[in-house]
Amino acid sequence: MLNFQSSAGHRFCDSLTRRRALEVGGLSTLGLGLPDLLRSAASAKTAAGAAQDSPGFGRAKRMILLFMWGGPAHQDTWDLKPEGPVESRGEFLPISTNVPGIHISEHFPLLSQHADKLAIIRSVGQEDNNHSTGAHASLTGRRHELKAESFGARPTDFPHYGSVISNLNPGAGGMPSFVALPELIHTTNGSLTPGQFGGLIGRQYDPFQISEHPDRPDFSIDALKLPGDLSLSRMESRRSLMREVDRVARLADRSVTARNMGSFYEQALDMVLSPDVRQAFNLNSVSEEERFRYGYHTFGQSVLMAKRLMESGVKVVTVYWHREQKTIDTTWDTHALNFLELRRRLMPSVDRPIAALLEDLAASGMLDETLVVWNSEFGRTPKINANGGRDHWGPCNSVVMAGGGMPGGQVFGASDAQAAWPVADKVTQDDIAATIYHLLGYQAEHRVIDTNGRPHTIAEGEPIYKLLGGKSVPEPTPAPAPIVDRLVVG
Repeated sequence: MLNFQSSAGHRFCDSLTRRRALEVGGLSTLGLGLPDLLRSAASAKTAAGAAQDSPGFGRAKRMILLFMWGGPAHQDTWDLKPEGPVESRGEFLPISTNVPGIHISEHFPLLSQHADKLAIIRSVGQEDNNHSTGAHASLTGRRHELKAESFGARPTDFPHYGSVISNLNPGAGGMPSFVALPELIHTTNGSLTPGQFGGLIGRQYDPFQISEHPDRPDFSIDALKLPGDLSLSRMESRRSLMREVDRVARLADRSVTARNMGSFYEQALDMVLSPDVRQAFNLNSVSEEERFRYGYHTFGQSVLMAKRLMESGVKVVTVYWHREQKTIDTTWDTHALNFLELRRRLMPSVDRPIAALLEDLAASGMLDETLVVWNSEFGRTPKINANGGRDHWGPCNSVVMAGGGMPGGQVFGASDAQAAWPVADKVTQDDIAATIYHLLGYQAEHRVIDTNGRPHTIAEGEPIYKLLGGKSVPEPTPAPAPIVDRLVVG
């Protein structure tokens, strides 16, 4: 994934970038001269130094984003309210974890033993309750200009986290920077959900998309297959010829589209011809024991593949919760039978693989440099509806982070007695984005350049410094002892 726009820029001896120096003319029209500009640059440099000296900056070298498409009920997973009103508190009970004072749902028994690695943020709020805009905000860290449901992705959307990282820090050696699996997510009318792609910085920063489910016996990636009559050596020979033809052709067509298509071909061939890439995507080389540890289903095997891709040099992997059947909604969008769906299908299917992922990353030493994020479009209503479900609820949700310089064993923020509204330390997806980029080594003010040459800051919020400093204290209220004892023993 080629970065045709250098993010560093030419820098003069006084630490001003060329772009910043060129702003002098524009600033002078506002009554600002060179002394003002130099003071501004000095202030910015001081702020940059402060950010880089703050906890966790640049600790993460890679990220796995676990996107729970549909919107899980935060009050039944990460923020239970057993003492809340009957109409909102739900059927599930909290259990103790391996961190005194932190409690999560009884249907996360394996994850409860990894709370020392988790930072649970219980005070995330947003303005709307729509899948499309909520997904865009959670996948990019940027609020969408529309306030509507079921609209598709557009070239003017803000880029996904992985697309931004691909732009700022391109991959090498054939391995893609940004991979998404096991399938793209769609709105209820079939449109591609916004926020999954390169958007305004260009299609060359779209993810390498795996559209096959890795739990299936016949799993393979068509994009990595060679034509039946070609060997790797013959493919390499053809590549050399194609490069020369492509070079001549693009001399006659200097458009951005032509240059991008050339980079697409190069990326594709790098991947096809790289044995490391082919091995990373090959789950047949993994022992059956390890595959079962992650759960022999689509999400579990997708998380296992995400781990292998991290080991192979991919910088960002998004694992989307998926629809098992195209005609039936099997996502976290539990408008009906919320507790039955969570208990029997949804929560067990994420508990096992995420716990296995955290265990393996910690054992290998990779967790310190691998940021793992649980996110979704929104939370769900405090009130249980007539169908035994919970509806969309933007004002309050939970986001969970682990690894990559994020201190674990903490709970940040708090919601009210019904988990309806943040009552302490409210943050938004803008702040989540700034925190993610901080851990990955980028200040919120860092810029990417769109296809029209215009700059855009990568985040509009502020890093959650209290969280980064590990100063969030777990809530003191213990879980009901009889229930905890029963669950731990059982």
